[in-house]
Amino acid sequence: METVPVKMSDIRIPKRSELTEGKIRSLENSPDSLSSLLHSKSDPIALHKGTPPYKVYSGRHRVYVAAQQGIKVIPVVFT
Repeated sequence: METVPVKMSDIRIPKRSELTEGKIRSLENSPDSLSSLLHSKSDPIALHKGTPPYKVYSGRHRVYVAAQQGIKVIPVVFT
């Protein structure tokens, strides 16, 4: 599946209260860079098709952490 760049401002960013703290911490403390986790070919971030703001289908924790770190554009696939 080919990824396409999407602006973070076009994505519904999950609220921290909707997420698992342990997963957030493991992403923040991961030995892999956030960039490599966002660009994963085997586990891309997936968004629901439709109109912005897009809902996250897969990768909610990565989207949240990317937003917290000020990343403006991420690669995604649409489902």
